Amino acid sequence: MNKEEAKFILSNTGCFNKLKSEEIDELLSFSKIEEYRNGDIIYRQNDPPDYFYFILKGKVVAITYQDSKEIEIDLLGRGTSFGIISLFTGEPHSVTTKSIEESVILKVDKEKFKEFLNKHPQILLDFSRMLSQRVKAYVHPKRIFQFKRIAILGFSSSGKTTYMYELSKTLKDISNKKIICIELSLTDNFTLPYLLGINNYASLKCFEFDETNFKNCIIKNEVDYLLLEIRENFSISGILNFLSENYHFILYEIPSYILEKNLENFIIDSDYIHFVSFSQVEELEKVSVFLENLKIKNPILKDRIKIILNEFGAKDTLSYLEKFNILKNSIYATLPDKKEEHYTKALRRISREISQRVFGVALGSGAAYGFAHIGVLEVLEENKIPIDIICGSSMGAFIASLWALGYRGKELIKLSKDFARFITKKYFLGISLPFLKGVIKAKHLEYACKKIFKDKKFYDIKNTLKIIAFDFSKKDISVLDSGFIYKAVAASCAIPGIFEPVDIKDDMFLDGGILNPLPTKVLLNYGANKIIAVNITPTKEEIYEEYKRRKKLNVFDFIFGSIETMQRQFISQALDIADIVIHPNFEGLGWMEFDKIDEFIERGRSAAKKELKILEKIFYEK
Repeated sequence: MNKEEAKFILSNTGCFNKLKSEEIDELLSFSKIEEYRNGDIIYRQNDPPDYFYFILKGKVVAITYQDSKEIEIDLLGRGTSFGIISLFTGEPHSVTTKSIEESVILKVDKEKFKEFLNKHPQILLDFSRMLSQRVKAYVHPKRIFQFKRIAILGFSSSGKTTYMYELSKTLKDISNKKIICIELSLTDNFTLPYLLGINNYASLKCFEFDETNFKNCIIKNEVDYLLLEIRENFSISGILNFLSENYHFILYEIPSYILEKNLENFIIDSDYIHFVSFSQVEELEKVSVFLENLKIKNPILKDRIKIILNEFGAKDTLSYLEKFNILKNSIYATLPDKKEEHYTKALRRISREISQRVFGVALGSGAAYGFAHIGVLEVLEENKIPIDIICGSSMGAFIASLWALGYRGKELIKLSKDFARFITKKYFLGISLPFLKGVIKAKHLEYACKKIFKDKKFYDIKNTLKIIAFDFSKKDISVLDSGFIYKAVAASCAIPGIFEPVDIKDDMFLDGGILNPLPTKVLLNYGANKIIAVNITPTKEEIYEEYKRRKKLNVFDFIFGSIETMQRQFISQALDIADIVIHPNFEGLGWMEFDKIDEFIERGRSAAKKELKILEKIFYEK
């Protein structure tokens, strides 16, 4: 991995994404990028501190020892930093770290890293908070290496306790980690016992909190529960630090009367802040006022809040856009009635983000080859491998959009065949005058896409969809994720020289595959931790064999072939970011054979099935 690729990963990762481009260059100028094989030790327990470590690719396991036995305490993935406590305290490392696959690690000399942090206070605060959370007493072997704190806010009767309860169960199912839920109250009045179906329970007063009292008051289940009585001016940081010794995920619900008082004391140490609200006008207006007030007091905290809308209960007649306009903030997730399938899907998506298991699929460009994406997606669904975010270029954008809108099986194939027939028919019809912007008019491509996607917009989609297009005006890649889907798909499919550019808001867009034929980097940028890349660009050997098979080449072959050659370097970089690459075999098939969709789909299915064991290993590991 080179420094440009390392720079991209750093610039899209938590603590470093506040840095400017030249500041990341500065950091990389005195850093090392080292590769480790499966089984290589990075450092051992009790070794003196030497470097700051950051995982660019691969996985690292943290190990401690008890009674001469090796105990694995955590699995660390891409984007995780480690060695921080020893780096700042000067204490020996408290764990052994070992690579468990081919891994790439950024290493920064400890003294140079400290100097860098002091020069850049915008990230020093984040690392200081991380340090304060991770510093532990060394009276016993370390039990938890990484932990996350999720603060849950909301006004009275917003459903926040139910949300915390349901989220904790889903998080347990996905991560299989140790989890505790804490309900805070100024009085001995709690909702969790009702949800748990218990009558006899003991609550704990915050000022009486110690290890013995804590154990006596825990409500044991697959998820542990604690009912904690607090005082208005009390800070729970000490309690959270104690619990971080014992739990990977700590969910705590903050009473509504804290919102206007000393809220900062309760959420400053949290990794995630979720604000739960019903989606009626009056409630949304209250949330909007609260966020505006918080922005004045503490804009950093305001920006960290994610809004969760409960859409069950009273009649909800507002559209997504109307809700957005009232809130003046983006909506992180919506929860329909608990009986609906989308309720469970929403909770699982949120849980995967918290546990850093967000699954992303990148669908590459490649004209008729793109129909192989259907077969790959079918195999993923059949084997219950979820997709949280899907991103596509060119024909990959077309298939990704159909998938994100919920089309499956015969309906998905039918719409694809309709599109293929239209493209084939129009290749030599509606040709614009020579020497203009393209051979085929943009309106024909837009018409074909609109016939498929109608007036659907991005906010009609439950899955996260990103479409890649080339912004000709800015000479740069653009990620399209708002407005009409048909416009974005048409823009991404507009092969230069063949189609005219597509106009969107006074800008001209062309095929997204020109500069980003396999958009894995976009997935990383939007938070995907597990990335499947479906690469449908043929190798040089495959292209050579295809041209030998064909007796005649036309102008479109020369245009498309030139683009394929240019794309190869971009694809090579994209593959380095993916956790797994699926590459169908297209022997005997050509990029213009839109009448062979069923064969392309079967090639995609076959390629995905060959990688199934690796897919299951990556996506089902806890």
